[in-house]
Amino acid sequence: MKTKLFTPALVIIAAGFFSACSDNKTNSTSSTSTDTLSQVEQTKMSDTMSTTNTMAPSAVSEDFVAKAASGGMMEVELGRIAQKNAASKDVKDFGKMMETDHSKANAALKSAAATAGRMVPDSMSAEHRMHVQEMQAKTGAEFDKAYMSMMVDDHNKDIAEFETAAAGDKDAAIKDFAGKTLPTLKKHLDKAKMVNSKL
Repeated sequence: MKTKLFTPALVIIAAGFFSACSDNKTNSTSSTSTDTLSQVEQTKMSDTMSTTNTMAPSAVSEDFVAKAASGGMMEVELGRIAQKNAASKDVKDFGKMMETDHSKANAALKSAAATAGRMVPDSMSAEHRMHVQEMQAKTGAEFDKAYMSMMVDDHNKDIAEFETAAAGDKDAAIKDFAGKTLPTLKKHLDKAKMVNSKL
């Protein structure tokens, strides 16, 4: 009789034990799933941030390339106009230097951009086209003063932009181009200031 009474008690205790184990397993599985999801979400966030950081330098490069290409084309065109419309020989000579040097710089930029996988615009921006149209309408001493004043201002801006690209652009080819072009731009600025001071 004692054995018969003891057996059901054991069954109840055993059932309770297995139920507790099952609950612990469920909780453990749930916790593991939550941890796994958390890791997946963190990985996705990390990938997103990495993609954003990778895209940022490209955007900077493309902006610099577009401005440098448009500005370079403007310098070449204005240099040609200067050789026709200027009264001063110094201004005409400066225009010739602009046509020659910026034609070389434009070719170097295209090569660097191709290496970096960047697009180079094949025409000037609206702002630069407007500058060209304004200069085309001037001749003689009026052209000389307007052109050389513009050259001083433009080269000051160009040098600042090229220095930024040479110091921090993430595309090695663009960075190298900017660094190699800077001495020429500084030479142009010095010459522009000297010619402008004589007018």
